[in-house]
Amino acid sequence: MKLVIGIAFSLIAGAVLVAPAVASASCTSRPNIFGGTDKTCTDGTKTSTRPNIFGGVDTYDRSGRKISSSRPNIFGGTDTQNRNGSTNTKTRPNIFGGSDLTNSNGQKIGSTRPNIFGGYDVLDKSGRKIQTCRPNIFGGMDCK
Repeated sequence: MKLVIGIAFSLIAGAVLVAPAVASASCTSRPNIFGGTDKTCTDGTKTSTRPNIFGGVDTYDRSGRKISSSRPNIFGGTDTQNRNGSTNTKTRPNIFGGSDLTNSNGQKIGSTRPNIFGGYDVLDKSGRKIQTCRPNIFGGMDCK
């Protein structure tokens, strides 16, 4: 579940397209040459995103295998599909200026909101802050 949240939060962070992969890991991201982001986490997770033809991004694991694909939805958010094309998560803007994340059944599994550092906070489904992301010198985010 945390990996799915991380992939989806990578997409709902907006223009910077970055976020944590796992709430307990610290992650750093930076822009890549493909117009997406490369993210490395202290738990060893490495992912890379690239824009796709649908206006979203494709996410790849460290071996270069595509693990998810996203596209905009009618609510102003993003739908994320797994390798097989099944929808895993959906996002939509929330009243706090961030995004709410739901699973394919519409159940809320997390959210984001802007923070005072110019980044965003990641919240679990109960609204508890589980991670804070701040801009870094590379043009990406550091999330802890």
